[in-house]
Amino acid sequence: MIRETVGHLRDLPRYRQILSSLVRYGYQDVVAALHLEGLVRPIERVALGPDAAHPDRPERLRLVCEDLGPTFIKLGQILSGRADLLPESYTSELARLRDSARPFPPDQTEPILREDLGRPIEELFASFEHAPFAAASMSQVHRAVSHTGELLAVKIQRPGIARTIQSDLDILKNLAQLVERHMPNLPIQRPTSLVREFERTIKRELDFGIERATIERCRRQFVDDPSIHILRTYPELCSTRVLTMELVGGVSVDDLAGIKAMGLDPAAVAVTGSRIVLEQIFRHGFFHADPHPGNLRVLAGGVIAPLDFGMFGQLDAITRERIADLLAGLVAQDPGRVLRALAALDVRVEPPDIRAFRRDLAELTAMYSELSLETIRLAPLLGEIFTLARVHHLHIPPDLVLLIRALVTIESVARKLDPRFDITAQLSPMLRELQLKRLHPDRILHATLRVGEDLRSIATILPEVLSQSLESIRQGQLKVTFDLQGFSRLVRQLTRASNSLAVGILAAGLFVAGAVVLRSGAPYMAYTGFTLALVLSVWLAWNMSRDGA
Repeated sequence: MIRETVGHLRDLPRYRQILSSLVRYGYQDVVAALHLEGLVRPIERVALGPDAAHPDRPERLRLVCEDLGPTFIKLGQILSGRADLLPESYTSELARLRDSARPFPPDQTEPILREDLGRPIEELFASFEHAPFAAASMSQVHRAVSHTGELLAVKIQRPGIARTIQSDLDILKNLAQLVERHMPNLPIQRPTSLVREFERTIKRELDFGIERATIERCRRQFVDDPSIHILRTYPELCSTRVLTMELVGGVSVDDLAGIKAMGLDPAAVAVTGSRIVLEQIFRHGFFHADPHPGNLRVLAGGVIAPLDFGMFGQLDAITRERIADLLAGLVAQDPGRVLRALAALDVRVEPPDIRAFRRDLAELTAMYSELSLETIRLAPLLGEIFTLARVHHLHIPPDLVLLIRALVTIESVARKLDPRFDITAQLSPMLRELQLKRLHPDRILHATLRVGEDLRSIATILPEVLSQSLESIRQGQLKVTFDLQGFSRLVRQLTRASNSLAVGILAAGLFVAGAVVLRSGAPYMAYTGFTLALVLSVWLAWNMSRDGA
């Protein structure tokens, strides 16, 4: 059991730490369901908190994540945006997780810089502050000055964090398999898929080279937009564990007093910030998936400077058009159109009760039937779809999840600046633009040429396929195979039922015949018939009881 659950002996202390934390915060029922009580020391098997059924269970899940460190903090942050998997009580509590930590010692900073950049600190920077001004669970940021006098922010990954996260990921994969095996009714569907998705996300964040490439891609997208400032990076001072960027000032986007002190209109800042995120989503298809206040700075003139490019989502042009279809179906109160749009978005619609799903979908569309695209609030609407997905166990693709998270976040931030902010006023022109692109002559011509090419390919291979099929028919080699799932089992059941019916009829006939023979004066023959009928009846009763079991 230990070999199956732990995998490697080196992971045993971390398993115990994870399980002990679950027990400490009242999740001993989960540990018991996974049959892992044996890995928890006896003194730790008594929960120190209240009973697991207490209403503060979501809060205690947040405490578990904080207790277990970087990997679990990141996992909790991602789950906070998964309203399709968890109830609102859990997502709102996990949203309180703060990615902060104590800084690592200054004597560990220089070895990383020397190893990754190949030179000592004094050669890399004119000055370098060893005390970080920001520290998170995976990295910390130091102020520095370049030899040309530029202010820099140097982001350095925590020593050994990659090994720690990989070990935790291995454990999470194993635990996810146990959850699927022993807790099939858990509200979170497909835990192993969720862990694989989380692994992909966190490993991308661990590679600062990917983050720098993301920054440069965003710079190219907004090269002609003066309302956004993309941080400059310094390739010669960057690696997979070190990211050196310019240090910007300004104020946080939710600092209402600070924005006013700069002489700016908070409502105008809300419009600028939301427009930038919406353009990233619906025009570029490459968007900041976590635009919370800590990741957005407001500079002089109302210019927005995004920070932390570690979590980005990506949507191709077809997906963006399908999102527009989804919204149009909701506005048109057309459940069938919404269902087709969800299927086109790869939202796998496989609910246990398809009728209940269609009913709830019809109710959702009816809620928005009186609204136009100009008056509908997008984030709550998509949040309703998330709730529908959770109730009916639908699977939503990861990038679509990031899209909804970004919309909900940016609308929330904008409404703090301007309570009357209307996100659809910014979104409507973009959705119309997506719909009009389908009617563009170049698009129609390209689609026509593509269809023509497909038809040409089919016409090329069709004669050969028909010739081979006709030859197979002529030689009697063409066979048609039906693979009906469960058909062989049905045949066995029908065969057994017909045999039981025949035996029952035979037993009844023997009883009747025995009675007739007995009255005619042949007792031995009658009793023989009664005996055979009794044996057949016992066999029939046993066979029926076995089928019922």
